[in-house]
Amino acid sequence: MSPDSPIAVFDSGVGSYSVVRVIRERLPYESIIYLADRASFPYGGKSHEELKNIIDNSVSFLEEHYDPKVIIVASNTPSIQVLDEIKPQHKTFLIGVYPPIEKAVVISKSKHIAILGTKGAIESSEIDDYIKSKNLPSNIVIQKVNASGLVALVEPGTFLKDKERTETEIKKVIDPVLSADSLIDVVTLSSTHLPFLRDYLTILYRQISFLDPANDTVEILEKYLRKQKILANNQGTIKVITTVDKEAKLKPEELKNILATMGLHTEIDVVQI
Repeated sequence: MSPDSPIAVFDSGVGSYSVVRVIRERLPYESIIYLADRASFPYGGKSHEELKNIIDNSVSFLEEHYDPKVIIVASNTPSIQVLDEIKPQHKTFLIGVYPPIEKAVVISKSKHIAILGTKGAIESSEIDDYIKSKNLPSNIVIQKVNASGLVALVEPGTFLKDKERTETEIKKVIDPVLSADSLIDVVTLSSTHLPFLRDYLTILYRQISFLDPANDTVEILEKYLRKQKILANNQGTIKVITTVDKEAKLKPEELKNILATMGLHTEIDVVQI
């Protein structure tokens, strides 16, 4: 394994860029293959078996075509539900993205926390198992919130061009949660699409801390690269590839424009998995 081998990062679209941008900030010498698998959007609506096959095929594709030194499954939904099942089948070190619950517990003064995620992740038995595995103190209160509607604001870039609609949809999700539990003071953004809404969230709900799981993921990545002595030492590059959904509702040109608005100006290659 060469230090100059790339790091592959993928999810079902724009969401994984929230992880990519943190890698670029903290590890600028690393080269990145960023796969936006928009043909599989959204992950949150898939059955367990469908999701497992999608992630397995995506990892195999990246291994075969790019031989990365690490692959990051940059989505909470498959990380929680299927990643442990597919890890033994692959040679590459796989890293997932998970709700930063322990960090939320430390930060929270009220000990009332909300986890925002896709419907698939929030309603899965695996997220309950994940929470239990943290052995949290008995006074911790956690609300799980289906935020699939907010994910749908991010993928087509609505949040960049329609402020009023974005704020309205955010309030539809968050206001009922706070009405039910006004003590919530920390929220984990447990879909990698959701950190793109952070500017809206922090203005609308100034009393709440919103946690981005990408930071923890990149910490794990950096520790692994250091331990294996495979940190890159050349200027990093980025290659963006995408799949196209059958209805072609999410066009590559639109993805290019969304990424450009967020500061990434690059060409995008269309691939089939």
